[in-house]
Amino acid sequence: MTKTENDILNFIRKNSAYLFLAGVTVFGLLVRFYWLDYMSGDAKFYLLPWYSTIQSKGISGLGEQVGNYNILYQFIIYILTLVPVKPLYAYKLLSVFFDFALAAAAALIVDIDAPGRLIDKIKSERFAEVYAAVVICPVVFLNSACWAQCDSIYVFFVFASLYAFLKEKYALMFVLYGLAFAFKLQAVFVLPFLLILYAAERKFSVIHSLLAPLTFMAAALPGLLMGRSLSDPVLIYVSQTGKYNHVSMNYGSFWNCVIKTWSTGNTDYADFKMAAVSFTVLLLCWLFFRVLKSEADMSVYRLICLLHISVYTCVLFLPTMHERYGYIYEITAIMLMFFNKKFFFPGIGVLLLSCMTYGCFLFVLPYSPLHISLLNVCLYIWYVYNIVSEQFTAGKKGTPNEIPLTERSSDIRTI
Repeated sequence: MTKTENDILNFIRKNSAYLFLAGVTVFGLLVRFYWLDYMSGDAKFYLLPWYSTIQSKGISGLGEQVGNYNILYQFIIYILTLVPVKPLYAYKLLSVFFDFALAAAAALIVDIDAPGRLIDKIKSERFAEVYAAVVICPVVFLNSACWAQCDSIYVFFVFASLYAFLKEKYALMFVLYGLAFAFKLQAVFVLPFLLILYAAERKFSVIHSLLAPLTFMAAALPGLLMGRSLSDPVLIYVSQTGKYNHVSMNYGSFWNCVIKTWSTGNTDYADFKMAAVSFTVLLLCWLFFRVLKSEADMSVYRLICLLHISVYTCVLFLPTMHERYGYIYEITAIMLMFFNKKFFFPGIGVLLLSCMTYGCFLFVLPYSPLHISLLNVCLYIWYVYNIVSEQFTAGKKGTPNEIPLTERSSDIRTI
Protein backbone atom coordinates (compact mmCIF):
# COMPACT_ATOMS: atom_id res chain seq x y z
CA MET A 1 0.00 0.00 0.00
CA THR A 2 1.35 3.41 -0.97
CA LYS A 3 1.67 6.28 1.47
CA THR A 4 -1.09 8.17 -0.37
CA GLU A 5 -3.49 5.24 -0.04
CA ASN A 6 -2.62 4.89 3.62
CA ASP A 7 -3.20 8.60 4.23
CA ILE A 8 -6.57 8.44 2.47
CA LEU A 9 -7.70 5.44 4.53
CA ASN A 10 -6.52 7.10 7.74
CA PHE A 11 -8.47 10.22 6.83
CA ILE A 12 -11.61 8.16 6.15
CA ARG A 13 -11.24 6.28 9.43
CA LYS A 14 -10.62 9.45 11.43
CA ASN A 15 -13.59 11.26 9.88
CA SER A 16 -15.89 8.28 9.28
CA ALA A 17 -18.74 9.77 11.34
CA TYR A 18 -18.69 13.03 9.39
CA LEU A 19 -18.48 11.20 6.08
CA PHE A 20 -21.34 8.91 7.04
CA LEU A 21 -23.51 11.85 8.14
CA ALA A 22 -22.69 13.70 4.92
CA GLY A 23 -23.53 10.65 2.83
CA VAL A 24 -26.84 10.08 4.62
CA THR A 25 -27.73 13.76 4.26
CA VAL A 26 -26.99 13.76 0.53
CA PHE A 27 -28.93 10.53 0.04
CA GLY A 28 -31.84 11.91 2.07
CA LEU A 29 -31.88 15.07 -0.04
CA LEU A 30 -31.82 13.09 -3.29
CA VAL A 31 -34.78 10.98 -2.17
CA ARG A 32 -36.71 14.11 -1.26
CA PHE A 33 -35.84 15.96 -4.48
CA TYR A 34 -37.28 13.00 -6.38
CA TRP A 35 -40.70 13.78 -4.87
CA LEU A 36 -40.63 17.57 -5.20
CA ASP A 37 -42.89 17.68 -8.27
CA TYR A 38 -45.43 15.21 -6.91
CA MET A 39 -48.81 16.91 -6.45
CA SER A 40 -50.85 15.50 -3.59
CA GLY A 41 -54.56 16.20 -3.28
CA ASP A 42 -53.94 18.39 -0.24
CA ALA A 43 -51.40 20.46 -2.16
CA LYS A 44 -53.63 20.86 -5.21
CA PHE A 45 -56.89 21.72 -3.51
CA TYR A 46 -55.73 23.42 -0.32
CA LEU A 47 -52.07 24.40 0.06
CA LEU A 48 -51.52 25.99 -3.35
CA PRO A 49 -54.80 27.97 -3.35
CA TRP A 50 -53.93 29.20 0.14
CA TYR A 51 -50.50 30.20 -1.14
CA SER A 52 -52.03 32.19 -4.02
CA THR A 53 -54.41 33.96 -1.68
CA ILE A 54 -51.64 34.87 0.77
CA GLN A 55 -49.45 36.06 -2.11
CA SER A 56 -52.19 38.25 -3.60
CA LYS A 57 -53.15 39.87 -0.29
CA GLY A 58 -49.60 40.54 0.86
CA ILE A 59 -48.74 41.42 4.45
CA SER A 60 -52.21 42.86 5.07
CA GLY A 61 -53.64 39.41 4.38
CA LEU A 62 -52.36 38.28 7.78
CA GLY A 63 -55.31 40.17 9.21
CA GLU A 64 -57.67 37.40 8.09
CA GLN A 65 -57.62 33.63 8.19
CA VAL A 66 -56.39 31.83 5.07
CA GLY A 67 -56.64 28.05 5.26
CA ASN A 68 -56.79 26.13 8.53
CA TYR A 69 -53.21 26.49 9.75
CA ASN A 70 -52.43 28.89 12.56
CA ILE A 71 -51.09 32.41 12.16
CA LEU A 72 -47.39 31.58 12.54
CA TYR A 73 -47.43 29.15 9.61
CA GLN A 74 -49.47 31.61 7.53
CA PHE A 75 -46.84 34.27 8.26
CA ILE A 76 -44.01 31.93 7.20
CA ILE A 77 -45.84 31.15 3.96
CA TYR A 78 -46.16 34.90 3.37
CA ILE A 79 -42.37 35.21 3.77
CA LEU A 80 -41.91 32.37 1.29
CA THR A 81 -44.08 34.19 -1.29
CA LEU A 82 -41.34 36.84 -1.38
CA VAL A 83 -38.77 34.23 -2.43
CA PRO A 84 -38.47 33.32 -6.14
CA VAL A 85 -39.35 29.62 -5.76
CA LYS A 86 -42.25 27.51 -6.99
CA PRO A 87 -45.08 27.49 -4.42
CA LEU A 88 -45.09 23.69 -4.19
CA TYR A 89 -41.33 23.68 -3.62
CA ALA A 90 -41.67 26.38 -0.96
CA TYR A 91 -43.97 24.23 1.15
CA LYS A 92 -41.91 21.12 0.70
CA LEU A 93 -38.43 22.59 1.20
CA LEU A 94 -39.52 24.23 4.44
CA SER A 95 -40.65 20.86 5.80
CA VAL A 96 -37.59 19.09 4.37
CA PHE A 97 -35.32 21.42 6.33
CA PHE A 98 -37.09 20.38 9.52
CA ASP A 99 -36.80 16.70 8.56
CA PHE A 100 -33.05 16.98 9.08
CA ALA A 101 -33.41 19.20 12.14
CA LEU A 102 -35.76 16.61 13.66
CA ALA A 103 -33.30 13.81 12.89
CA ALA A 104 -30.55 15.73 14.67
CA ALA A 105 -32.77 16.46 17.68
CA ALA A 106 -33.80 12.80 18.03
CA ALA A 107 -30.16 11.70 17.75
CA LEU A 108 -29.02 14.20 20.38
CA ILE A 109 -31.66 12.96 22.82
CA VAL A 110 -30.75 9.29 22.37
CA ASP A 111 -27.04 10.10 22.70
CA ILE A 112 -27.39 12.76 25.39
CA ASP A 113 -25.48 10.72 27.98
CA ALA A 114 -22.41 10.42 25.74
CA PRO A 115 -19.39 12.17 27.28
CA GLY A 116 -17.77 15.22 25.78
CA ARG A 117 -18.88 18.34 23.99
CA LEU A 118 -21.64 18.61 21.40
CA ILE A 119 -19.15 18.01 18.61
CA ASP A 120 -18.08 14.76 20.29
CA LYS A 121 -21.69 13.56 20.44
CA ILE A 122 -22.16 14.27 16.72
CA LYS A 123 -19.09 12.17 15.97
CA SER A 124 -20.47 9.20 17.91
CA GLU A 125 -21.75 6.02 16.30
CA ARG A 126 -25.11 6.18 18.07
CA PHE A 127 -25.83 9.76 16.95
CA ALA A 128 -25.03 8.89 13.34
CA GLU A 129 -27.26 5.81 13.33
CA VAL A 130 -30.29 7.51 14.91
CA TYR A 131 -29.90 10.48 12.56
CA ALA A 132 -29.73 8.14 9.57
CA ALA A 133 -32.74 6.09 10.69
CA VAL A 134 -34.95 9.19 10.95
CA VAL A 135 -33.69 10.76 7.70
CA ILE A 136 -34.32 7.65 5.58
CA CYS A 137 -37.61 6.72 7.29
CA PRO A 138 -40.31 6.65 4.56
CA VAL A 139 -42.89 8.20 6.90
CA VAL A 140 -40.65 11.25 7.29
CA PHE A 141 -39.78 11.93 3.66
CA LEU A 142 -43.25 11.03 2.32
CA ASN A 143 -44.83 13.45 4.79
CA SER A 144 -42.67 16.40 3.75
CA ALA A 145 -41.34 15.92 0.21
CA CYS A 146 -44.31 14.02 -1.20
CA TRP A 147 -47.31 15.24 0.77
CA ALA A 148 -46.06 18.79 1.47
CA GLN A 149 -47.23 18.52 5.08
CA CYS A 150 -45.57 20.27 8.02
CA ASP A 151 -45.61 17.59 10.71
CA SER A 152 -41.81 17.50 10.95
CA ILE A 153 -41.90 21.17 12.01
CA TYR A 154 -44.04 20.86 15.11
CA VAL A 155 -42.52 17.50 16.03
CA PHE A 156 -39.04 19.03 15.83
CA PHE A 157 -40.06 21.61 18.43
CA VAL A 158 -41.55 18.85 20.61
CA PHE A 159 -38.23 16.99 20.65
CA ALA A 160 -36.25 20.20 21.04
CA SER A 161 -38.44 20.86 24.09
CA LEU A 162 -37.63 17.40 25.48
CA TYR A 163 -33.92 18.03 24.89
CA ALA A 164 -34.20 21.30 26.83
CA PHE A 165 -35.83 19.39 29.70
CA LEU A 166 -32.95 16.92 29.77
CA LYS A 167 -30.56 19.86 29.89
CA GLU A 168 -32.61 21.32 32.78
CA LYS A 169 -33.58 24.39 30.74
CA TYR A 170 -37.19 24.42 31.87
CA ALA A 171 -38.11 27.91 30.67
CA LEU A 172 -36.72 27.12 27.22
CA MET A 173 -38.54 23.79 27.31
CA PHE A 174 -41.95 25.47 27.48
CA VAL A 175 -41.04 28.18 24.97
CA LEU A 176 -40.20 25.45 22.47
CA TYR A 177 -43.36 23.54 23.32
CA GLY A 178 -45.36 26.72 22.80
CA LEU A 179 -43.82 27.00 19.32
CA ALA A 180 -44.78 23.39 18.58
CA PHE A 181 -48.35 24.18 19.56
CA ALA A 182 -48.28 27.34 17.44
CA PHE A 183 -47.63 25.22 14.35
CA LYS A 184 -50.10 22.37 14.89
CA LEU A 185 -52.86 21.44 17.29
CA GLN A 186 -51.52 17.87 17.43
CA ALA A 187 -48.85 19.07 19.86
CA VAL A 188 -51.65 18.69 22.43
CA PHE A 189 -50.92 14.94 22.42
CA VAL A 190 -47.79 15.74 24.46
CA LEU A 191 -49.75 17.35 27.30
CA PRO A 192 -50.44 14.09 29.20
CA PHE A 193 -46.72 13.30 29.04
CA LEU A 194 -45.88 16.73 30.46
CA LEU A 195 -48.43 16.35 33.26
CA ILE A 196 -46.99 12.97 34.26
CA LEU A 197 -43.48 14.40 34.02
CA TYR A 198 -44.48 17.33 36.23
CA ALA A 199 -45.86 15.07 38.97
CA ALA A 200 -43.19 12.36 38.74
CA GLU A 201 -40.06 14.49 38.40
CA ARG A 202 -41.04 17.72 40.18
CA LYS A 203 -38.28 19.57 38.36
CA PHE A 204 -40.27 22.43 36.87
CA SER A 205 -43.03 24.68 38.10
CA VAL A 206 -46.47 25.56 36.83
CA ILE A 207 -44.98 29.03 36.41
CA HIS A 208 -42.63 27.61 33.78
CA SER A 209 -45.59 26.13 31.92
CA LEU A 210 -47.15 29.58 31.52
CA LEU A 211 -44.42 30.31 28.99
CA ALA A 212 -46.07 27.89 26.55
CA PRO A 213 -49.33 29.85 26.07
CA LEU A 214 -47.37 33.12 26.14
CA THR A 215 -45.14 31.84 23.34
CA PHE A 216 -48.20 30.57 21.48
CA MET A 217 -49.73 34.06 21.56
CA ALA A 218 -46.41 35.75 20.74
CA ALA A 219 -46.13 33.55 17.64
CA ALA A 220 -49.43 35.05 16.45
CA LEU A 221 -48.08 38.60 16.75
CA PRO A 222 -47.81 39.21 12.95
CA GLY A 223 -51.56 38.55 12.64
CA LEU A 224 -52.42 40.52 15.78
CA LEU A 225 -50.56 43.53 14.42
CA MET A 226 -52.67 43.26 11.25
CA GLY A 227 -55.90 43.45 13.26
CA ARG A 228 -56.59 39.87 14.33
CA SER A 229 -58.21 39.43 17.74
CA LEU A 230 -56.50 37.74 20.68
CA SER A 231 -59.01 34.90 20.47
CA ASP A 232 -58.28 34.09 16.81
CA PRO A 233 -55.26 31.76 17.40
CA VAL A 234 -57.37 29.66 19.78
CA LEU A 235 -60.52 29.72 17.65
CA ILE A 236 -58.58 28.35 14.66
CA TYR A 237 -57.93 25.16 16.62
CA VAL A 238 -61.45 25.08 18.08
CA SER A 239 -62.86 25.09 14.55
CA GLN A 240 -60.59 22.19 13.60
CA THR A 241 -61.88 19.99 16.42
CA GLY A 242 -65.45 20.23 15.10
CA LYS A 243 -64.69 19.89 11.40
CA TYR A 244 -65.16 16.12 11.02
CA ASN A 245 -67.77 13.71 12.35
CA HIS A 246 -66.00 10.47 11.48
CA VAL A 247 -64.68 8.05 14.06
CA SER A 248 -61.43 7.69 12.12
CA MET A 249 -59.85 9.58 9.22
CA ASN A 250 -57.69 6.93 7.52
CA TYR A 251 -55.91 6.05 10.76
CA GLY A 252 -55.79 2.55 12.24
CA SER A 253 -57.89 3.55 15.24
CA PHE A 254 -59.05 1.18 17.95
CA TRP A 255 -62.61 2.22 17.11
CA ASN A 256 -62.31 0.80 13.60
CA CYS A 257 -62.52 -2.59 15.33
CA VAL A 258 -65.91 -1.92 16.91
CA ILE A 259 -67.81 0.60 14.77
CA LYS A 260 -68.29 1.55 11.12
CA THR A 261 -66.02 4.57 10.78
CA TRP A 262 -66.72 6.24 7.46
CA SER A 263 -70.49 6.72 7.81
CA THR A 264 -71.61 10.29 7.16
CA GLY A 265 -74.31 12.20 8.95
CA ASN A 266 -73.93 10.00 12.00
CA THR A 267 -76.37 11.46 14.53
CA ASP A 268 -74.77 9.43 17.31
CA TYR A 269 -71.29 10.82 16.69
CA ALA A 270 -71.44 13.53 19.38
CA ASP A 271 -72.30 10.97 22.06
CA PHE A 272 -69.69 8.55 20.77
CA LYS A 273 -67.05 11.29 20.70
CA MET A 274 -67.52 12.04 24.40
CA ALA A 275 -67.38 8.34 25.25
CA ALA A 276 -64.15 7.87 23.25
CA VAL A 277 -62.52 10.92 24.86
CA SER A 278 -63.56 9.73 28.32
CA PHE A 279 -62.12 6.27 27.67
CA THR A 280 -58.83 7.84 26.51
CA VAL A 281 -58.63 10.01 29.62
CA LEU A 282 -59.26 6.93 31.77
CA LEU A 283 -56.33 5.10 30.14
CA LEU A 284 -54.07 8.12 30.60
CA CYS A 285 -55.08 8.34 34.27
CA TRP A 286 -54.12 4.68 34.68
CA LEU A 287 -50.73 5.41 33.11
CA PHE A 288 -50.34 8.43 35.39
CA PHE A 289 -51.08 6.23 38.41
CA ARG A 290 -48.63 3.50 37.35
CA VAL A 291 -45.77 5.91 36.73
CA LEU A 292 -46.23 7.73 40.03
CA LYS A 293 -46.67 4.50 41.96
CA SER A 294 -43.50 3.00 40.47
CA GLU A 295 -41.30 5.90 41.65
CA ALA A 296 -38.99 4.86 38.82
CA ASP A 297 -35.83 6.85 38.13
CA MET A 298 -36.53 8.83 34.96
CA SER A 299 -33.66 7.99 32.63
CA VAL A 300 -33.67 9.12 29.01
CA TYR A 301 -34.83 5.63 28.11
CA ARG A 302 -37.85 5.79 30.41
CA LEU A 303 -38.72 9.30 29.22
CA ILE A 304 -38.86 8.11 25.61
CA CYS A 305 -40.91 5.08 26.70
CA LEU A 306 -43.35 7.34 28.55
CA LEU A 307 -43.66 9.79 25.65
CA HIS A 308 -44.21 6.89 23.24
CA ILE A 309 -46.98 5.26 25.26
CA SER A 310 -48.80 8.47 26.22
CA VAL A 311 -48.94 9.82 22.66
CA TYR A 312 -49.78 6.36 21.24
CA THR A 313 -52.70 6.16 23.69
CA CYS A 314 -54.06 9.54 22.60
CA VAL A 315 -53.91 8.82 18.89
CA LEU A 316 -55.16 5.23 19.06
CA PHE A 317 -58.22 5.93 21.20
CA LEU A 318 -59.28 9.50 20.40
CA PRO A 319 -61.81 9.88 17.56
CA THR A 320 -61.27 11.65 14.21
CA MET A 321 -57.58 10.82 13.97
CA HIS A 322 -55.79 11.26 10.63
CA GLU A 323 -53.01 8.95 9.50
CA ARG A 324 -50.39 11.67 10.09
CA TYR A 325 -51.27 12.16 13.74
CA GLY A 326 -49.04 9.29 14.87
CA TYR A 327 -45.89 11.13 13.77
CA ILE A 328 -44.53 11.64 17.30
CA TYR A 329 -44.84 8.04 18.43
CA GLU A 330 -43.47 6.85 15.08
CA ILE A 331 -40.28 8.81 15.75
CA THR A 332 -40.08 7.53 19.33
CA ALA A 333 -40.53 4.00 17.94
CA ILE A 334 -37.33 4.57 15.95
CA MET A 335 -35.53 5.97 18.99
CA LEU A 336 -36.51 3.02 21.19
CA MET A 337 -34.82 0.64 18.74
CA PHE A 338 -31.49 2.12 19.84
CA PHE A 339 -32.12 1.47 23.53
CA ASN A 340 -33.26 -2.12 23.38
CA LYS A 341 -33.18 -4.59 20.49
CA LYS A 342 -36.60 -6.01 21.38
CA PHE A 343 -38.15 -2.78 20.05
CA PHE A 344 -36.76 -3.34 16.55
CA PHE A 345 -39.50 -5.44 14.95
CA PRO A 346 -42.44 -3.71 16.71
CA GLY A 347 -40.95 -0.39 15.60
CA ILE A 348 -40.77 -1.61 12.02
CA GLY A 349 -44.39 -2.73 12.37
CA VAL A 350 -45.49 0.72 13.51
CA LEU A 351 -43.75 2.36 10.55
CA LEU A 352 -45.11 -0.15 8.03
CA LEU A 353 -48.69 0.40 9.20
CA SER A 354 -48.23 4.14 8.81
CA CYS A 355 -46.74 3.70 5.34
CA MET A 356 -49.80 1.67 4.30
CA THR A 357 -52.20 4.42 5.38
CA TYR A 358 -49.98 7.02 3.64
CA GLY A 359 -50.07 4.89 0.51
CA CYS A 360 -53.86 4.76 0.64
CA PHE A 361 -54.15 8.55 0.68
CA LEU A 362 -51.27 9.45 -1.63
CA PHE A 363 -51.35 6.66 -4.19
CA VAL A 364 -54.85 5.16 -3.74
CA LEU A 365 -53.38 1.82 -2.66
CA PRO A 366 -56.09 -0.43 -1.18
CA TYR A 367 -55.91 -1.79 2.34
CA SER A 368 -58.28 -3.13 4.98
CA PRO A 369 -58.94 -0.56 7.75
CA LEU A 370 -60.09 -3.36 10.05
CA HIS A 371 -56.90 -5.40 9.61
CA ILE A 372 -54.68 -2.32 9.96
CA SER A 373 -56.51 -1.36 13.14
CA LEU A 374 -56.28 -4.84 14.64
CA LEU A 375 -52.53 -4.93 14.01
CA ASN A 376 -52.16 -1.43 15.44
CA VAL A 377 -54.02 -2.40 18.61
CA CYS A 378 -51.84 -5.51 18.96
CA LEU A 379 -48.68 -3.41 18.66
CA TYR A 380 -50.01 -0.95 21.22
CA ILE A 381 -50.77 -3.75 23.68
CA TRP A 382 -47.26 -5.15 23.16
CA TYR A 383 -45.68 -1.75 23.89
CA VAL A 384 -47.86 -1.18 26.96
CA TYR A 385 -47.10 -4.59 28.41
CA ASN A 386 -43.36 -4.43 27.79
CA ILE A 387 -42.90 -0.83 28.87
CA VAL A 388 -45.29 -0.52 31.80
CA SER A 389 -44.56 -3.93 33.33
CA GLU A 390 -40.79 -3.60 33.01
CA GLN A 391 -40.18 0.11 33.51
CA PHE A 392 -43.10 1.40 35.61
CA THR A 393 -43.77 -1.31 38.18
CA ALA A 394 -44.08 -0.37 41.86
CA GLY A 395 -40.66 -0.21 43.46
CA LYS A 396 -38.87 -0.08 40.09
CA LYS A 397 -35.78 1.98 40.84
CA GLY A 398 -32.23 2.11 39.66
CA THR A 399 -30.86 1.94 36.17
CA PRO A 400 -33.36 0.53 33.64
CA ASN A 401 -32.48 -2.30 31.29
CA GLU A 402 -30.85 -0.27 28.54
CA ILE A 403 -28.71 -2.12 26.04
CA PRO A 404 -25.69 -0.04 24.96
CA LEU A 405 -25.08 0.31 21.25
CA THR A 406 -21.88 -1.70 21.41
CA GLU A 407 -23.75 -4.69 22.86
CA ARG A 408 -26.55 -4.80 20.34
CA SER A 409 -26.97 -7.43 17.68
CA SER A 410 -25.86 -6.69 14.14
CA ASP A 411 -29.40 -6.25 12.82
CA ILE A 412 -29.84 -3.19 15.06
CA ARG A 413 -26.47 -1.70 14.26
CA THR A 414 -27.12 -1.66 10.53
CA ILE A 415 -30.41 0.25 10.51
